[in-house]
Amino acid sequence: MKRIVAFVMLAMCSASAFADEGGHTAGGSFEGKVIVEWLDDPYVLKLRLLEDFTFREPTAIWVVPAGSIVDGRSLPTLFRSLFGRPFESNFRKTAVVYDYAAKSRQRSWAESQRMFYNGLLAEGVIPGEAKVMYMLLNATGSRWEIQGSTDCYGRCHHPRNADLRWSPKVRDDEVIALMNWVRNENPSLDEIDSRVEQVIIEASPHMIGRIRAPGQ
Repeated sequence: MKRIVAFVMLAMCSASAFADEGGHTAGGSFEGKVIVEWLDDPYVLKLRLLEDFTFREPTAIWVVPAGSIVDGRSLPTLFRSLFGRPFESNFRKTAVVYDYAAKSRQRSWAESQRMFYNGLLAEGVIPGEAKVMYMLLNATGSRWEIQGSTDCYGRCHHPRNADLRWSPKVRDDEVIALMNWVRNENPSLDEIDSRVEQVIIEASPHMIGRIRAPGQ
């Protein structure tokens, strides 16, 4: 039997912008409520949005249209193990927007991950912890080619609607070490991106992707 579930409070009405201690200027606000229909699935928690839900950044607008189905599985297993189930957490609005972004692939994975960080701040997650969460998503989360782009799809992948998603290969111990580094040093997001690239063993499924031998 389907149930109607109302998640979260009314979102903030006006955008706010600020600089965190690492120098990253963040801003954003949610518009509307996350009102969902709980779908019958004995294996995976699936929710269908009954109304549009929006996250508005100074330079981008992220709309999750009514009818979209989200399940939170776009957040990697290690992330969920450390920070809890996405729709039962203090970042559930952000999880809804990111999950739709990862499934629709209308924007790049890098843009979507930066949006995830800004969403965390808009939901009240402190910048230091938001950076740890961003790092973990960057290191272990899904990456993708924008659906139907002329880059990978046009040059080496057919048909053009092929499902081009992957996750970087990393060692868990190196990711945990990065978590401690982020907490201790409060780096910028660009610095986090750079350090993550150094611990990735295999960046992508493409022949041109960089492969690092374990232990290097």
